[in-house]
Amino acid sequence: MSVNNKDEVLAIMEFIKSANLKGNIEITDDNEFLWDLGGVFLRFLVDNRETTVLYSRGKSHFFEIGHFHEVNCDVISLIQDINSEDKRIHIAVLLGGSKFSIEHKTEKQKKSWVLVRHYYSEL
Repeated sequence: MSVNNKDEVLAIMEFIKSANLKGNIEITDDNEFLWDLGGVFLRFLVDNRETTVLYSRGKSHFFEIGHFHEVNCDVISLIQDINSEDKRIHIAVLLGGSKFSIEHKTEKQKKSWVLVRHYYSEL
């Protein structure tokens, strides 16, 4: 990992330690943290040039629903967007896949069906 990449990881982790974020943050490693948003857990794995965000309904990483990748330079903006008081996380789980989105809290919550499940953060 180059010096610039180490600096990006350090900047993200320092931001997490110093920011006032909704929910609970558990730093599990030098480059990994778990964010409990009430009903939805986000596990951030900060790595060389990109961060993998795994999402689940439970704390255990064995039951993760899906994941996406974010370029390290955009991770702090993503965290700030998620942390916004008027936003919530919406996860839709389909057969063979899932969709992660950040939406305004005033949007109507969709009902879960047999084939499509919807999960929302409570915070």
